[in-house]
Amino acid sequence: MKQFRSSILLSLLGFCIAACSKEGGSADVSNNSSTGTGGSLARFTIAANHLYLADYSTVEVYDISDAANPVNKGSINAGFGVETIFPYEDKLFIGSMNGMFIYSIADPDNPVKLGEARHVRSCDPVVASGTTAYVTLRGTACGPATDGLYIYDITNIMAPVLKKILALSTPSGLGIKDSVVFVCRGNSGLTLVNVKNPSSPQPMYTVSGNNFNDVIPYGNLLICYVSTGLLIYDISNLNQIVKVGAVNY
Repeated sequence: MKQFRSSILLSLLGFCIAACSKEGGSADVSNNSSTGTGGSLARFTIAANHLYLADYSTVEVYDISDAANPVNKGSINAGFGVETIFPYEDKLFIGSMNGMFIYSIADPDNPVKLGEARHVRSCDPVVASGTTAYVTLRGTACGPATDGLYIYDITNIMAPVLKKILALSTPSGLGIKDSVVFVCRGNSGLTLVNVKNPSSPQPMYTVSGNNFNDVIPYGNLLICYVSTGLLIYDISNLNQIVKVGAVNY
Protein backbone atom coordinates (compact mmCIF):
# COMPACT_ATOMS: atom_id res chain seq x y z
CA MET A 1 0.00 0.00 0.00
CA LYS A 2 2.82 2.41 0.84
CA GLN A 3 4.57 1.78 -2.49
CA PHE A 4 1.27 2.16 -4.35
CA ARG A 5 0.68 5.48 -2.58
CA SER A 6 4.14 6.65 -3.60
CA SER A 7 3.48 5.66 -7.22
CA ILE A 8 0.26 7.68 -7.31
CA LEU A 9 1.83 10.65 -5.53
CA LEU A 10 4.85 10.83 -7.82
CA SER A 11 2.90 10.24 -11.02
CA LEU A 12 0.24 12.82 -10.22
CA LEU A 13 2.82 15.34 -9.04
CA GLY A 14 4.77 14.91 -12.26
CA PHE A 15 1.60 15.19 -14.34
CA CYS A 16 0.52 18.36 -12.52
CA ILE A 17 3.94 19.95 -13.00
CA ALA A 18 3.82 19.11 -16.71
CA ALA A 19 0.34 20.59 -17.01
CA CYS A 20 1.38 23.75 -15.20
CA SER A 21 4.43 24.18 -17.41
CA LYS A 22 2.28 23.91 -20.54
CA GLU A 23 -0.26 26.39 -19.28
CA GLY A 24 2.03 28.84 -17.55
CA GLY A 25 5.36 28.24 -19.26
CA SER A 26 7.20 28.31 -15.93
CA ALA A 27 9.10 25.05 -16.08
CA ASP A 28 12.17 24.31 -18.17
CA VAL A 29 11.87 20.79 -19.51
CA SER A 30 14.00 19.10 -22.14
CA ASN A 31 13.72 15.72 -23.82
CA ASN A 32 10.36 14.98 -22.24
CA SER A 33 8.39 13.09 -24.86
CA SER A 34 5.48 12.02 -22.69
CA THR A 35 2.47 14.05 -21.65
CA GLY A 36 3.30 13.61 -18.00
CA THR A 37 6.23 12.43 -15.94
CA GLY A 38 6.28 9.55 -13.48
CA GLY A 39 8.71 7.91 -11.16
CA SER A 40 10.33 4.58 -11.99
CA LEU A 41 8.09 2.82 -9.44
CA ALA A 42 4.93 4.20 -11.02
CA ARG A 43 2.27 1.69 -12.00
CA PHE A 44 0.66 4.07 -14.49
CA THR A 45 1.83 6.73 -16.92
CA ILE A 46 0.52 9.15 -19.53
CA ALA A 47 1.89 9.31 -23.07
CA ALA A 48 0.42 10.40 -26.42
CA ASN A 49 -2.89 11.39 -24.79
CA HIS A 50 -3.27 7.88 -23.40
CA LEU A 51 -3.20 6.49 -19.87
CA TYR A 52 -1.40 3.17 -19.42
CA LEU A 53 -2.17 1.37 -16.17
CA ALA A 54 -0.04 -1.60 -15.13
CA ASP A 55 -1.88 -4.39 -13.36
CA TYR A 56 -0.40 -7.69 -12.15
CA SER A 57 -0.35 -9.32 -15.58
CA THR A 58 -1.86 -6.75 -17.94
CA VAL A 59 -1.59 -3.12 -19.04
CA GLU A 60 -4.91 -1.32 -19.41
CA VAL A 61 -5.10 1.32 -22.14
CA TYR A 62 -7.30 4.44 -21.94
CA ASP A 63 -7.65 7.21 -24.53
CA ILE A 64 -7.81 10.47 -22.52
CA SER A 65 -7.91 12.91 -25.44
CA ASP A 66 -11.16 14.02 -23.84
CA ALA A 67 -10.07 13.96 -20.19
CA ALA A 68 -13.65 14.17 -18.94
CA ASN A 69 -14.61 11.08 -20.92
CA PRO A 70 -11.77 8.53 -20.95
CA VAL A 71 -12.28 5.61 -23.32
CA ASN A 72 -11.06 2.11 -22.47
CA LYS A 73 -9.19 0.79 -25.50
CA GLY A 74 -8.64 -2.64 -24.02
CA SER A 75 -5.66 -4.32 -22.42
CA ILE A 76 -2.52 -6.23 -23.32
CA ASN A 77 -1.15 -9.32 -21.63
CA ALA A 78 2.26 -8.24 -20.32
CA GLY A 79 3.28 -11.42 -18.53
CA PHE A 80 3.78 -12.22 -14.87
CA GLY A 81 4.16 -9.83 -11.93
CA VAL A 82 3.99 -6.49 -13.78
CA GLU A 83 5.14 -3.81 -11.34
CA THR A 84 6.34 -0.65 -13.08
CA ILE A 85 5.84 1.27 -16.32
CA PHE A 86 8.01 4.01 -17.82
CA PRO A 87 7.48 5.93 -21.10
CA TYR A 88 10.34 6.96 -23.39
CA GLU A 89 9.81 8.43 -26.85
CA ASP A 90 7.30 6.12 -28.60
CA LYS A 91 7.87 3.19 -26.27
CA LEU A 92 6.84 1.81 -22.89
CA PHE A 93 9.40 0.06 -20.67
CA ILE A 94 7.59 -2.36 -18.38
CA GLY A 95 9.27 -3.86 -15.35
CA SER A 96 8.02 -7.15 -13.97
CA MET A 97 9.24 -9.68 -11.43
CA ASN A 98 10.98 -11.68 -14.15
CA GLY A 99 12.14 -9.19 -16.73
CA MET A 100 12.07 -5.90 -18.64
CA PHE A 101 9.64 -5.70 -21.56
CA ILE A 102 9.65 -3.06 -24.28
CA TYR A 103 6.48 -2.07 -26.15
CA SER A 104 5.96 0.28 -29.08
CA ILE A 105 3.17 2.83 -28.73
CA ALA A 106 3.54 4.16 -32.28
CA ASP A 107 -0.16 3.28 -32.35
CA PRO A 108 -1.12 4.46 -28.84
CA ASP A 109 -4.32 2.39 -28.82
CA ASN A 110 -2.45 -0.85 -29.47
CA PRO A 111 0.91 -1.33 -27.72
CA VAL A 112 3.05 -3.91 -29.52
CA LYS A 113 5.81 -5.89 -27.85
CA LEU A 114 9.23 -5.26 -29.38
CA GLY A 115 11.73 -6.96 -27.09
CA GLU A 116 12.51 -8.24 -23.62
CA ALA A 117 15.32 -9.01 -21.21
CA ARG A 118 14.52 -11.74 -18.72
CA HIS A 119 16.24 -12.39 -15.40
CA VAL A 120 15.74 -14.27 -12.16
CA ARG A 121 12.67 -13.29 -10.21
CA SER A 122 13.18 -9.88 -8.61
CA CYS A 123 11.78 -6.34 -8.39
CA ASP A 124 12.92 -4.14 -11.26
CA PRO A 125 12.17 -0.46 -11.77
CA VAL A 126 13.40 0.66 -15.20
CA VAL A 127 14.22 3.94 -16.99
CA ALA A 128 15.73 4.57 -20.42
CA SER A 129 17.71 7.19 -22.30
CA GLY A 130 19.06 7.03 -25.84
CA THR A 131 20.19 3.49 -26.62
CA THR A 132 20.52 2.43 -22.97
CA ALA A 133 18.07 1.14 -20.36
CA TYR A 134 18.79 1.11 -16.64
CA VAL A 135 17.22 -1.40 -14.24
CA THR A 136 17.64 -1.87 -10.50
CA LEU A 137 17.35 -5.38 -9.08
CA ARG A 138 17.41 -6.33 -5.45
CA GLY A 139 17.36 -9.73 -3.81
CA THR A 140 14.70 -9.53 -1.11
CA ALA A 141 11.19 -10.87 -0.77
CA CYS A 142 10.95 -10.14 -4.51
CA GLY A 143 13.24 -13.09 -5.20
CA PRO A 144 16.92 -13.98 -5.59
CA ALA A 145 19.13 -11.49 -7.43
CA THR A 146 22.41 -9.63 -7.14
CA ASP A 147 21.67 -6.16 -5.78
CA GLY A 148 22.70 -3.52 -8.26
CA LEU A 149 22.21 -1.27 -11.27
CA TYR A 150 21.82 -3.36 -14.44
CA ILE A 151 22.68 -1.57 -17.69
CA TYR A 152 21.28 -2.80 -21.02
CA ASP A 153 22.23 -1.80 -24.55
CA ILE A 154 18.93 -1.37 -26.43
CA THR A 155 20.42 -0.38 -29.79
CA ASN A 156 18.61 -3.45 -31.09
CA ILE A 157 15.30 -2.88 -29.38
CA MET A 158 14.25 -6.43 -30.23
CA ALA A 159 17.10 -7.95 -28.22
CA PRO A 160 18.43 -5.92 -25.26
CA VAL A 161 21.94 -6.88 -24.21
CA LEU A 162 23.17 -6.70 -20.61
CA LYS A 163 26.37 -4.64 -20.69
CA LYS A 164 27.21 -4.09 -17.04
CA ILE A 165 26.11 -4.74 -13.47
CA LEU A 166 27.15 -2.13 -10.91
CA ALA A 167 26.86 -3.65 -7.44
CA LEU A 168 24.81 -1.39 -5.13
CA SER A 169 23.05 -2.60 -2.00
CA THR A 170 19.27 -2.22 -1.59
CA PRO A 171 18.53 -0.36 -4.84
CA SER A 172 14.98 0.80 -5.50
CA GLY A 173 13.58 3.56 -7.71
CA LEU A 174 15.80 5.43 -10.14
CA GLY A 175 15.91 8.33 -12.58
CA ILE A 176 18.29 9.83 -15.13
CA LYS A 177 19.41 13.33 -16.14
CA ASP A 178 22.06 13.88 -18.79
CA SER A 179 24.75 11.28 -18.02
CA VAL A 180 23.88 10.75 -14.35
CA VAL A 181 21.60 8.06 -12.93
CA PHE A 182 20.03 8.64 -9.50
CA VAL A 183 19.61 5.35 -7.59
CA CYS A 184 17.40 5.30 -4.50
CA ARG A 185 18.70 2.89 -1.87
CA GLY A 186 16.29 3.26 1.05
CA ASN A 187 18.10 4.01 4.29
CA SER A 188 21.41 3.78 2.43
CA GLY A 189 20.61 7.07 0.72
CA LEU A 190 20.54 8.35 -2.85
CA THR A 191 23.56 7.41 -4.99
CA LEU A 192 24.52 9.35 -8.10
CA VAL A 193 26.21 7.29 -10.83
CA ASN A 194 28.04 8.73 -13.84
CA VAL A 195 27.00 6.73 -16.91
CA LYS A 196 28.65 8.82 -19.62
CA ASN A 197 30.21 5.51 -20.60
CA PRO A 198 27.38 3.06 -19.86
CA SER A 199 29.76 0.10 -19.98
CA SER A 200 31.83 1.63 -17.17
CA PRO A 201 29.47 3.32 -14.67
CA GLN A 202 31.20 5.33 -11.95
CA PRO A 203 29.55 6.04 -8.56
CA MET A 204 29.93 9.75 -7.76
CA TYR A 205 28.62 10.26 -4.22
CA THR A 206 25.68 9.38 -1.97
CA VAL A 207 23.19 11.77 -0.37
CA SER A 208 22.33 10.39 3.07
CA GLY A 209 20.01 11.28 5.92
CA ASN A 210 16.70 10.07 4.45
CA ASN A 211 15.00 6.89 3.30
CA PHE A 212 14.88 7.32 -0.49
CA ASN A 213 12.31 5.29 -2.45
CA ASP A 214 11.81 6.91 -5.86
CA VAL A 215 12.70 10.02 -7.88
CA ILE A 216 11.49 12.19 -10.75
CA PRO A 217 14.17 14.28 -12.51
CA TYR A 218 12.34 17.27 -14.00
CA GLY A 219 14.43 19.91 -15.72
CA ASN A 220 16.80 21.20 -13.05
CA LEU A 221 14.76 19.73 -10.20
CA LEU A 222 14.81 16.28 -8.62
CA ILE A 223 11.63 15.29 -6.80
CA CYS A 224 12.34 12.53 -4.30
CA TYR A 225 9.82 10.33 -2.54
CA VAL A 226 11.16 9.59 0.95
CA SER A 227 9.65 7.97 4.03
CA THR A 228 8.45 11.34 5.39
CA GLY A 229 7.06 12.81 2.16
CA LEU A 230 8.82 14.62 -0.69
CA LEU A 231 12.21 16.29 -0.97
CA ILE A 232 13.10 18.63 -3.81
CA TYR A 233 16.70 19.12 -4.97
CA ASP A 234 18.28 21.61 -7.35
CA ILE A 235 20.30 19.43 -9.75
CA SER A 236 21.60 22.14 -12.06
CA ASN A 237 25.07 21.19 -10.76
CA LEU A 238 25.18 17.41 -10.74
CA ASN A 239 28.48 17.44 -8.87
CA GLN A 240 26.73 18.90 -5.84
CA ILE A 241 22.95 18.74 -5.73
CA VAL A 242 21.24 21.03 -3.20
CA LYS A 243 18.00 20.51 -1.28
CA VAL A 244 15.63 23.42 -1.92
CA GLY A 245 12.36 22.21 -0.46
CA ALA A 246 10.36 19.54 1.33
CA VAL A 247 6.74 18.43 1.67
CA ASN A 248 5.96 16.32 4.74
CA TYR A 249 2.84 14.28 5.46
